Amino acid sequence: MTFKILVTSQKGGVGKSTLSANLVAYFSRRMGLKTTLIDWDLHGSSSNWLLHAPNVGVVVQHLSLPVDQGGNRPIFEARLQLRHATKTSDVVLCDLTWSDYLAGELMFEFDMVLVPTSVSEIELGATAGFLSRNRWVFDSAAARRPMLLVCPTRVLPEQLASNIFTQQRFPVSFMLAPPVQESQTARDLYERGFLMDSQDVCGLSFQEFARAVCAAKEMRMAQIQSKAISPPKSAPYLVSETNTFASERTGPLCPPKHGVLEGLVGTAQYSILGRHRQRKLAEAEQSDTMTQSKATFGITNKQEKSTASSRSLSSLSIPEFIRRMARNPTSAKL
Repeated sequence: MTFKILVTSQKGGVGKSTLSANLVAYFSRRMGLKTTLIDWDLHGSSSNWLLHAPNVGVVVQHLSLPVDQGGNRPIFEARLQLRHATKTSDVVLCDLTWSDYLAGELMFEFDMVLVPTSVSEIELGATAGFLSRNRWVFDSAAARRPMLLVCPTRVLPEQLASNIFTQQRFPVSFMLAPPVQESQTARDLYERGFLMDSQDVCGLSFQEFARAVCAAKEMRMAQIQSKAISPPKSAPYLVSETNTFASERTGPLCPPKHGVLEGLVGTAQYSILGRHRQRKLAEAEQSDTMTQSKATFGITNKQEKSTASSRSLSSLSIPEFIRRMARNPTSAKL
């Protein structure tokens, strides 16, 4: 079965093409999957990246959708292009700048929708608005509704301590991917190479992001195969602490929580990135314990530097919004 991913947002400059080009390269070279990129954007940034960079085995198609015609015509054309691509691919990823002329039904053609966003108030507000207008897709009881991943991109070091995802009000439940950090590397590698080969903060954070997407993909495929995509009707909705849209939903609601991943205890769809956050929090706590122990027993500066040099990047910079979403140890099955 071919897995279909849509990478989309309504705003430019959020790293959509960068994620698309590098994610299909990761699927093809690191995961050994037959991968096709369909670039529906007019400028073709993601397809140009792959066409000029070293060949990693991705089939690249720069196509168009009749967006200006509106109605169901874009959906029919997308189905035709997807049907053709799925005949020879394990993964098909489509890069699309969303337009209000597009019908939300298009998202039902995909198994997963990735929405890149920066973590500024303005960008997150625009992302929340986009999700609000299409929340009926992700709240749908239909078994074929796509899995939604919100992907923080171009995150600056000073933003890693932000709790912005608990302050912003989102209209739908979603999985929060590990952040991809901002770096000049992404611009330098355009049409020349791929982030998975970089060992700076941008490259390492992208690799962690890609692994999380692959894990979520496997979870989604298992759900599809077991026909257990939709939770029981009696299950509570996933609601964040500041979600003002909660009162507009139908069905029972869970009590206010501290993070978007809390509230569906034991639900497989949310456990994979829940485990990721639990691991990150455990690494941070272990690091703090080691620091306290060294202070207690008077470890020398030379020993401290030696220990610090062996730490991984992930244990040194844990985004605060990931910490806050791992507060409740029962929020996801380990």
